[in-house]
Amino acid sequence: MTAEEFAELGVRDDLDDFDFQRAELVRGQVEVLEPPDLLHGAIVLNLTKAFAAYLHQAPDEQGYACFEIGLIVAREPDTIRRPAVSFFVGGERFAELDHAVTQTRPALVVEIGSTNDRRRAMRDRVESYLNWGVRTVWVADTLDKAVHCIRAGQPPRIYSSAQSIPGSPVFADLKIAVKSLFEMPE
Repeated sequence: MTAEEFAELGVRDDLDDFDFQRAELVRGQVEVLEPPDLLHGAIVLNLTKAFAAYLHQAPDEQGYACFEIGLIVAREPDTIRRPAVSFFVGGERFAELDHAVTQTRPALVVEIGSTNDRRRAMRDRVESYLNWGVRTVWVADTLDKAVHCIRAGQPPRIYSSAQSIPGSPVFADLKIAVKSLFEMPE
């Protein structure tokens, strides 16, 4: 299946019991991920709040986040990954919000290892982003309550719950307390 054929699945209404939002295309084959748990949702919410607060305090920073957008990371055979968060910089602001899938490369991808299938495929997922040209990948590990920061050509850095994730090439002065990402909202 091609990326374009896969994207068409998102607009069809004759596919009973098919959850397009959890589906990915991996080397031309459709794979449906397990539903994320509550902690997965809490991490996305907490990360969203941290990005919003940072961008509000740093008006010169540009960018926006998209959630679970399909990223076309490879062609022939086509692969579309759906990370929890994709942060885009440059271009028209919010241009990707209306797309089910995109070829536009985000500057930062955030993956959450919240289910067994996501954890099993994490190395492949991260490599696909880096090989495609994403500058930075963060992996939130729900078992260890740590964040792995991976940049092409550099050794991964692991930040524990007692540390903060420092700014990256994407954000000049962003610091997020790792512990705050794993807290359940009240």
